[in-house]
Parts: sequence; structure tokens; C-alpha cells
Amino acid sequence: MINKKRLVNTFKKLVKIDSLSLKEGKIVKHLKKELKTLGLRPYEAGKPKDGEVGNLIADFPGKGPRIILNAHVDTVSPGKNIKPVERGNRIYPAGKTILGADDKTGVAVILEVLKVIKKNKLPHPAIRVIFTVAEEIGIVGAKVLPKNLLKADFGITLDHGSVQKIINQAPSQVNFTATIFGRSAHAGIHPEDGINAIKVAAIAISKMKFGRIDKETTSNIGVIKGGKATNIVPDKVEIKGEARSHDRVKMWCQLRHMQIVLMRTCAKYKAKVKITANKVYNSFEVKKKCKVVKLAFSAIKKAGYKPRLMPSGGGSDANIFNAAGVPTLNMGVGMHRVHTAREYADVNEMVAGAEIVINLIAECAK
Repeated sequence: MINKKRLVNTFKKLVKIDSLSLKEGKIVKHLKKELKTLGLRPYEAGKPKDGEVGNLIADFPGKGPRIILNAHVDTVSPGKNIKPVERGNRIYPAGKTILGADDKTGVAVILEVLKVIKKNKLPHPAIRVIFTVAEEIGIVGAKVLPKNLLKADFGITLDHGSVQKIINQAPSQVNFTATIFGRSAHAGIHPEDGINAIKVAAIAISKMKFGRIDKETTSNIGVIKGGKATNIVPDKVEIKGEARSHDRVKMWCQLRHMQIVLMRTCAKYKAKVKITANKVYNSFEVKKKCKVVKLAFSAIKKAGYKPRLMPSGGGSDANIFNAAGVPTLNMGVGMHRVHTAREYADVNEMVAGAEIVINLIAECAK
């Protein structure tokens, strides 16, 4: 039932539409037209601060339980003027951009699923489509969705690669910003009068544990910026980092470790430090005995694959839906090497991903 050519064409059209986080106006406008051709009435809900548009919602009435089908429409940089090119059963970016398979494979699959249901008049439960914005910058779009829209029996987020892997666990994440204040001085005439904030930051970072902490926990320093000129001892530097863990206590312990290292190092070198932290999202686990897991297993087996439950080290809209009480799995649609210029979409997996969603919907309709 899945129309492979149509699915590929839909995906290629989507990735050609620029949609960096908070700049999703063009793709939301395009998707509104697509959904209206299916007889749906799409509307926006929950607009992030500084965003062009809100999340796009569309309800497909049906009988039985209500399910959420979800994918995000925004991409990371470099994501402008993407030119997709097919090589065998894969689609790559032609230039030095990303492809945007994360998560336009998911968006394309949802559109294909809706088209198949409508054309073939397939029995289906009530489906709420939620295309979120600003997911890549901290799941911002999903966070501002009105709570009354997050009422469903279960949800399916389509936002990872392998179609046989079911993501039923994801970590909590906390981000932090540390600003170190030193003292400026002329770097050539009297450098000893200064306190080099960059040096203090470097020493602190060298003493931190980050990367893979244990099987449940990771941490990273991702941004360092500061200084004005080579002949000025820098009096200020900013560090941005994160901690993630499936165990929330471990996440907070890792953050505390990094804070203590920063404070002790700054005290030793007579610098000052200001640290702020904000929780990005909570962890979740959908238990194996949950009905949506059983439905997913059955749908994947019917498509000819062997299903596997897997934890993830990253977050997705599924974190927000689970926190709202909707058991939500993150399922695969063939995106690989995401966030790089080597990103690609596996066409066969996209088709299989759409078939699996159709199978799952058919099981719900029974």
C-alpha cells in the first residue's frame, strides 16, 4: 500500500524547504496545504518565544483509542539550500549541508500514512498529528503545547533510525552556563596584573569528568567563548555544557561535580564564577508490558523485522508526551549519521517505517 515513489518525492520536497529552529514558517505553511488536501483542518498551537510559527496540529477522526503521531519539522545548521541526491537506496545532501532526515523522514512518513489511510479507506482510530517546531534546541515546541492537546491513549514519535529498534527509554537532561570573571590587563606590559579567565576555565575543564560517565550518564562541554584581543588578558569567559542520565540523581550529581570543580578552581586563582542551570526535560521509560509496546512489536514483526527495545542517550518530543501521561515510543524511519554532512535517509527503511505505522494503526482499529 505504501507508494514508495510518492514517499520519496514528499521527503525530497520537504528537505528543500529551509526550516532551521525558530524559522519554520515556510514548512508549516507547506504542511498546512498538504493536510488540507487530505480533508483535515490543521491549526497552530503553542508558539515558542522568538519563533516564526507554532506547532502544527491536525485531527483525523476515527473510532477507538486516540493516538498521537509526531515528528518535528525543524533542523540543525548548516541546513539552508539543501539539495537531496539519490544514490541507490539512499538519499544524501549534495553539498556541505546536513540532509534534514532528522526529522523530515518522520514528517514524510506521517503524510504518507495519512494518504494511504484516506485512499484505501482503512479503518483507523482517532489520530492526532503533532508536527512540532524548535525540537532541536531543547524540545522547545513540545514544551509549549497546551496540555489539553496531550490527551491520548498512547503516542508514536518518529524520530530515529533503525525501524526494528523501539526507543522506550530516554534520559533527563540539564544544561548549564558558567561565566568566569577574571581581571583585564595589558598582555605585553603588565600581564601579571591580570587574571586570565580563559586560563582559569581551561584548568577547570581539564579537571572535570565528562563524556561517557557510566552506562546511564553522559556529560559535555559544548561552548566556550570569551576574550576581546590578543593583547588583553581576558577578564571574562563563558562555558556552556550539559549532563544527561537515565537516573535523575546521577544527572544532578554530575552537574554538581562540574559546579564544584569550577568554584574551587576559580577560588584558587582569585577569579569569580556565576553558574546557572536549567532542566531541559525528564527521563522516561515505557514498560515492556505496556499496550503500545505490544502493538509496536506486532507491527514490526508483521513487516518482517525483529523488534528490539532500546534505551536512547538523546531526548525527543516523546519525553514531553510521556511526562504529560501519554505512553509514547520513539520509532525508526531510516535517518542515519544525523547532524552531519554525511547524513542520509535509507529509502527502504522509510518505506518499512510507514508500513509499520500502518500495521500499528490497523491493530488499533481492531
